[in-house]
Amino acid sequence: MGKKLAIDKGLRNLINKYFFELCMVVVLAAAVFIRVSLLPNTDLSPDYETYYKAWVEHYRQYGLVKGLESAPGDYYVPFNIIYWLCSLLPVEPWLPLGIIPGIFEAISAFFIYKIFYLLTGRRHHSVFAGILTLFLPFVVFNGALWKQVDAVYTCFLVISLYHLLKENYRWAFVFYGIAFAFKLQAIIFLPILVILYLTEGYATYSKVSKDDSDKKSFSILEFLWIPAIYLIAGLPEVLCRHGIRATYLAYFDQAGELSSEGYGMVSYFPNLYNWGFDDYDALLSKAAILLLLVVLVFIAFVCYRYRDAMDRSMVVYLAIWVGMTCLMLLPGMHERYDYAVLLILTPYAILSRKQIIWPMILVNLCSLACYGRALFRADIIPMYIVTFAYAVAYFWITVDVLGILAAKRRD
Repeated sequence: MGKKLAIDKGLRNLINKYFFELCMVVVLAAAVFIRVSLLPNTDLSPDYETYYKAWVEHYRQYGLVKGLESAPGDYYVPFNIIYWLCSLLPVEPWLPLGIIPGIFEAISAFFIYKIFYLLTGRRHHSVFAGILTLFLPFVVFNGALWKQVDAVYTCFLVISLYHLLKENYRWAFVFYGIAFAFKLQAIIFLPILVILYLTEGYATYSKVSKDDSDKKSFSILEFLWIPAIYLIAGLPEVLCRHGIRATYLAYFDQAGELSSEGYGMVSYFPNLYNWGFDDYDALLSKAAILLLLVVLVFIAFVCYRYRDAMDRSMVVYLAIWVGMTCLMLLPGMHERYDYAVLLILTPYAILSRKQIIWPMILVNLCSLACYGRALFRADIIPMYIVTFAYAVAYFWITVDVLGILAAKRRD
């Protein structure tokens, strides 16, 4: 009996001391097992057999040099390197193609923790927020089930945001450049970097001193890291004789798919073009891009006018708002393109801005409806209704951001 009591006492001491950590280990294990259970399924992915598996088999057949010379698909070089690496493993392609996103999801979760610990100073809450992202439906479905790789470029965006908040501006641009070299969709966060340059960084000084000398800005030359990294990332294909134009103009070719592959103004993403404008891409696409430019100029003007209100939390919120603005107005958006925005918005609403809990929940439900349509063929809710809900959430957040800026200016 005494030994049992001693064992119980030891266990209870361990539990009392590390209860939170033990809970997080259990939750992390659950996140891993969810992915393990989904990985073998390739039937639901609309792209696995046609594209991803075929690309891996291409590199198995031709190897690195010949494979890159005749690189299949329209992804830029870093992703082609990943598919080549997958081809080296003597397993079915779905295994590495499912594991790789999972690794980057975990890294993103760690940096989400670091971002919100920096913003709130609450360690347990921030750890929970990071781990929570591993259970968001779009995160789980995107990598484990669809075998998509949005987690990869998003991971570098999250790391970039962390360094931005830490005022490690060079590293912020380097990691942003890596994200952009992986996927063109990273461009929706470029405007926030421009806005921060125009507003000379953000205010890290206290309300007592309000000393402008405590603000740390960055040089416009830091933007050169983005094209520099893009050019460096393309070198493997150039050296393998894929062609300079074919390599470096890959993103222009992707943009051309708006008409060449019949996507229309929108591809299952709930933005404004679902309200009867989808089939008019030849007429409206250029006007839509110019409209976005005008809106971004307005946002930049507002942020410049209220630049004294730019603190760390506001930078994160502006990144979310600017990203959502691009998604709502850019043509050719796919259902997955709000991955990075939702990954940051969800913990931000929970930890830093509870006033936007409802629009956060709304856009996550809209995302779930889009993934349900793409993966499970669940055409339950008409797309115009999903779009209406997404638009309500966007305008709610827009009003909230403008209200915060105005209130901080008055303070």
